[in-house]
Amino acid sequence: MAYSSTSQYEFINAKLRARIGLMRESHLIDDLMKANSVVEAVHSLRDGSYKDVAKAYDETGDLQQMELVLLKKEIEMYHGIAKLLRGSTSDFVRTLLGKIEVENLKNAIRLWFSSVIRLHSIRYRSEYLFKEKIVSDINWTGLINAVSWDGVVSSLGKSPYAAVLRNFSQEDIQQQGVFYLESALDCEWYRQILEKSEQLSPVDRKIVQEVFKVEIDLNNILMLIRFGWYHKLDKEHLQSLLFPWGRIYRSNNVKTFLAMSPGDRDPVVLLQQYYPDLVESIQKVSTESKEGAHSDELLAKATLKIEHYLQQKRSKEYHYILAGDPFTIGIALAYFFLYTSEDSMIKAILNGKYYGYSEEYIRGVLA
Repeated sequence: MAYSSTSQYEFINAKLRARIGLMRESHLIDDLMKANSVVEAVHSLRDGSYKDVAKAYDETGDLQQMELVLLKKEIEMYHGIAKLLRGSTSDFVRTLLGKIEVENLKNAIRLWFSSVIRLHSIRYRSEYLFKEKIVSDINWTGLINAVSWDGVVSSLGKSPYAAVLRNFSQEDIQQQGVFYLESALDCEWYRQILEKSEQLSPVDRKIVQEVFKVEIDLNNILMLIRFGWYHKLDKEHLQSLLFPWGRIYRSNNVKTFLAMSPGDRDPVVLLQQYYPDLVESIQKVSTESKEGAHSDELLAKATLKIEHYLQQKRSKEYHYILAGDPFTIGIALAYFFLYTSEDSMIKAILNGKYYGYSEEYIRGVLA
């Protein structure tokens, strides 16, 4: 049953708007930017809600341990918000948390792949894998220590990801690597999000589906340009990477693009109808490609353009939500977005300070 009463959101709306206000008034990001070293940057974290992150650095001097604490805090934040809600809305927030679980699962599988398939030592890197429960009952230690693919699948127990992994064999992983598997795991998470959204109230369902279908569209565009244009992947494999929802997936433009021979594909076919703002920048990259510029550098440029565009779209969407009906799931979505954005900026700045980059350089990268 979907709970849609205003009362469900009265408390959470006030609480989250107060938190968002504090985030906007905080000088933390600016203080981190102006720090002259990573030690000085860590000092800026000591007195606020990130004091546990600073403590991790004090105890270990390890940047990755700080990132692990940030991840744990983010997971706890999702669980905390889920407890403030009820019924299908609470369940949906836990499904959102599944994104972090999927990313952790991909990291764990990469460790297993490195150990079992590539025969590399993973002892050092495995220390930075989050091994506590996130949403599902997954045996993280058992996964990275598995001696076969069957052992990896078994470690997932009854989680929804076990069925995804069963579609792949150890031979598949040896021959293809983990990329297609990772794409399938992302697809499974989007499937869960859209399925769970159907259990929400009509207002909440509309907000969720509008937000995530925009994200799905832009991720599909990114896949088509990156692997269909640059890497010239064949039609069958390229189609397997697309998330089967949204207007881009159903569009005739995509069908036209897929029907082209890999060497003749034109990304403008994909962009001109739905994302004309991206056409000029991608055309510029295409021209540089034809003039013989380094393809890896061009791919990075095109990818950054689209990812930046996606970030702008998300930001506009969530600011629009904040200005709308306060008694919907939108306030929680906006808070998650702002919280995650702040965490990402903190990690990026700390890494920049660790490697000695200037404030100007870090600001340029984050812009």
